[in-house]
Amino acid sequence: MKKKLILIISALLLVAFSFGAFAGCDLVTPNNERDMAQVVAEVNVAEKTDDLDAAFAALGDGNALSEDVKNNLTALVSTDEIYKRDLVTYFLSYGSNYVNSGYTYGQTFELLITALADRKIISQFATLYYLSVGKLYVDSDYIDGFEMSATNAGYVQDDTGDGYHMDGSLSVTDYLAAIEGKEGDEAAIAGYSYFLTDAEITYAHYLVQSSINSAIDSYEQTLINDDSTDETSDDRTTPTGMNTLADYYYPMQGGNVSSLDYGVYTGLNEAENCGAYETIDGSTRSTRRTAYARFISSLRANNLIEDGEALDDPTLLSYYDVELKTQLEQLVITKFMSTVSLTMSNEIEDRLLTDAYDELVASQQVSSASGFTTTMDSVSDTSFIVYSPENKTYGFVYNILLPFNTNQEYALSELQAQYGTESAEYYTARAALYKHITATDQRDSWFNGAEDYSFDASSSSLTYYNNGSNSDYLFFEDSLTKSESGIDRYAGLYPYNGTVEYNETDKTYKLTPNELDIDAFIAEFEGYIDFVVNGGNSGASVTSTVKEASASFYTPSVSADNIKNKNYEFAIYYEGKVDLGSGSNSANYLVKDNVSYKALSAVNELMFAYTTDTAGLNTYFGYSVETKEENSGYVAEFEYAAQKLILNESSDYGRGAYCVVATDYGWHIIYVTFTYDDGGLVYEDGFVYGDRNTEGTFSYYFYQSMKSSVTSSYTSEKQNELLTALEENCVTYYEDRYSDLTSIGA
Repeated sequence: MKKKLILIISALLLVAFSFGAFAGCDLVTPNNERDMAQVVAEVNVAEKTDDLDAAFAALGDGNALSEDVKNNLTALVSTDEIYKRDLVTYFLSYGSNYVNSGYTYGQTFELLITALADRKIISQFATLYYLSVGKLYVDSDYIDGFEMSATNAGYVQDDTGDGYHMDGSLSVTDYLAAIEGKEGDEAAIAGYSYFLTDAEITYAHYLVQSSINSAIDSYEQTLINDDSTDETSDDRTTPTGMNTLADYYYPMQGGNVSSLDYGVYTGLNEAENCGAYETIDGSTRSTRRTAYARFISSLRANNLIEDGEALDDPTLLSYYDVELKTQLEQLVITKFMSTVSLTMSNEIEDRLLTDAYDELVASQQVSSASGFTTTMDSVSDTSFIVYSPENKTYGFVYNILLPFNTNQEYALSELQAQYGTESAEYYTARAALYKHITATDQRDSWFNGAEDYSFDASSSSLTYYNNGSNSDYLFFEDSLTKSESGIDRYAGLYPYNGTVEYNETDKTYKLTPNELDIDAFIAEFEGYIDFVVNGGNSGASVTSTVKEASASFYTPSVSADNIKNKNYEFAIYYEGKVDLGSGSNSANYLVKDNVSYKALSAVNELMFAYTTDTAGLNTYFGYSVETKEENSGYVAEFEYAAQKLILNESSDYGRGAYCVVATDYGWHIIYVTFTYDDGGLVYEDGFVYGDRNTEGTFSYYFYQSMKSSVTSSYTSEKQNELLTALEENCVTYYEDRYSDLTSIGA
């Protein structure tokens, strides 16, 4: 799980003009244009210095309004006006959430105008706060949202704690110089930009331009009669989190954070000159120009185009500045909330999180062992088992099922009819069928399904697995080339196993999968694990082979006692184990540099590539298994093999162990992903606050899952105290100008 930016804006809503709201609906007409242009509220936090002093005190971080800021309040803070148009647009974007929750339309408008005013209060106060402090501090999670080094993001890490500060100092003099000679939106943009890094400003431009492209896309889509979609319910499951980018991702040129590799495509320009923007299917220069004309018409109809504006470049429109100002303001607000979270000391956070962990242990200690495997099925990045039933071993396994083909199933049915399914003769006779099972890559719909996830990696800088028979086609390019975090528990470097031919005319692929018998598949399985574990170099991560494959499997000696005693050892064809080393430690099991994580991610990817047991895909650790005689619901041979594998009574089994076992469904390749051995505390050292920032550790996941609630409670309290100190004297509402809205439904 990549560390996610924790946005704490509990009393605020994110403001953004939604062009979906304007499409085909003229909010502003000549008859009500003047009405929508009315100012319905004004905000200025500099009205009373006593209120500002109280707001600083409410934060409780020891900072205060500086004399330099106090002496320049009029120059630093201008009155922000909220227009009726803003309120209506806000309602179109967010009002349904309130109405659907039971609020009347009138109540909703009252809530929204308060939220708009609160937003202005926070952004104005943040300006005065940062200038008074002279430094801009943020939480480490904020930096990670950019998925680049702190230096590239424009921050320097503090010596202690989770804080970073923006490189350089802040001053009243420099801020006034930044906004000097500017008015209106231009001044606001310059003011907000003063508190933002180059990366953040570039990201704001990307948000505006991508939203404009999306709006034009929606108009263009209605112009395109596209019946070529190949959507099908048979599309193969894709891994959770594939092609997920960082919170603050934007395409950049040559790694330069200030150079946006993106542009608005209008049809008046060339799409290839718009960087990372991708045209929609069926797009032509003609359809794009028409769609852009409709976009401009919508702006004009809603009074968002000023007379005399050049229309060829949307980034030069006054509307663009309005949108950019909104995005920059939101970034400043988000940063300020991150700053507030830092005022909660490490000692307080450590205590609260340790208490939460202790409470979880206590609750699980009294839980019954009955149904524990059901509890296991809920394990995730945010749901933990910290205590397991004593004197029992439980575990998780991945299952790669290679099935019988139709003819083999027919032959199997004949044997069942002849011998029954619980006789030694049946198991002896069916063994010969497994020799002819072949594995084939199942990912054809990732090429020709509803969406093409494939890409030719031969010209990329990626080092991927190729044993001479694989293709050069990988999947989920964004995850591999645009994101540093990739896909959780999924290596992503196993190409389609077969030949791939692309038909440029109909945009489809001809796929010819390679067929692997079980011995060839085992070699592929172990070869890919070695590749991932050793970073593409030769190695020997598979260090022990307990039971080697042999021809005798196909002519087994099965007795009635084997069946009576549920001893299905004869059904196991092959056993092996990955040497996990120190990475098998529970607390560090998912640290990405450890063998335990690498091997698991390799097997998970092979499961997506080959298994026909799709119910096991996108499970956290796979199927839960308990080592005791009970009816687990699994087929008998599978249960026997899985229970044997998870026991760590010798070095040959436990985490990282795998086997090939035969059942009536075909071959199963079972891999042990995780175990709970003998019961008691799962993580010997419990929650370790000092490990909270080491990605992949238990303490990291626990910290990430709990931090939001712990921190948001604290920051919500501080935010509410701040707003209480300022709202009464800094906001003026002109209720008569929007009473027609608050009276709707009354």
